[in-house]
Amino acid sequence: HMVNVSIVGFGRIGRDLYRQSLDDDKINIVSVSDTADKENLIYLLKYDSIYGQLDHEINVYEDGIVVNNNKTIFNNWKNAEESDWNSLNTDIVILATGKPQNLTESEMHISKGAKKVFIASTPENLEEIPILISGCNDEEIDLNSNVISFGSNTANAVAPILKVINNEYGVEEVFITTVHGYSNSNRLADVAGEGFRKNRAAGENIIPSITNSSKVIETVLPELSEKIASFSMTVPVPDGSTIDLTLNLKNNTSKEEINSFFDEKTTKDDLYKIIGITYDPIVSSDVVGNSLSGIVDGLSTMCIDDNKLKLIIWFDNGWGYASRIIETVKSTGDQFE
Repeated sequence: HMVNVSIVGFGRIGRDLYRQSLDDDKINIVSVSDTADKENLIYLLKYDSIYGQLDHEINVYEDGIVVNNNKTIFNNWKNAEESDWNSLNTDIVILATGKPQNLTESEMHISKGAKKVFIASTPENLEEIPILISGCNDEEIDLNSNVISFGSNTANAVAPILKVINNEYGVEEVFITTVHGYSNSNRLADVAGEGFRKNRAAGENIIPSITNSSKVIETVLPELSEKIASFSMTVPVPDGSTIDLTLNLKNNTSKEEINSFFDEKTTKDDLYKIIGITYDPIVSSDVVGNSLSGIVDGLSTMCIDDNKLKLIIWFDNGWGYASRIIETVKSTGDQFE
């Protein structure tokens, strides 16, 4: 059975989801909802500054497009109230607007005919919507839930790693600094707006900000509650990000031991195909288009006093995140037969 998916918001994550679904015979993107005009959305799907030109032909019709013999309707429904998922026979609505979502709006999508709502961002209230971080809390999250959030990019890259380290060595404190490529929420030139630092030109500056990733991670790993602080630096690259993860451990270890620990963990069990490790001297552009949630940089692992550990973790801002959503769509497929 093909799962019928409707994407709301056709920005970076929405287009990543669409591109990844194209060669998958288990997923049918039946619609895209976005307030931008259709010609522009199709143009940005076809020509992408990061991932290059789409390698499929797009046939454009009045009400949508056909790619790989699959029809996708385009509409400009901007919220649940305007939507009619019954008319499209939608199984899963993916909210990829980039804005925090709440339970009321998500449940309204269900009342409009969606069987399930996936939120491709962090929910407004972390307590009211289950957050699934693959490789971390898969066991605790019921895939039969009507509404599931996928948290943040940083949480997906870090939480699975923190879980296995905490189980093996015990974690006292964690500092997370995400060195992040700029996104559409940044500015091209200095412009007055909300906040101060975020109004500065992203192509010209390293821009620091406090993030809520720590709270997302503490929600999925309650055993680390009050032990995590998170911070980000937006830097002038469009894609390919890295996380500086600094930990105080309860038990002693070494650089070599930690690296071989991840050599083993990433090839089996919970982290397989979610977290990787590399010993190649890679840079940020080398992880563009990588579908893992995070890649440990084995060359950069550091240890002081046997219990202070630093890990560098690479990830593609949106591609790995979208991959986890696509996998979850497929693993819930049998619910719609």
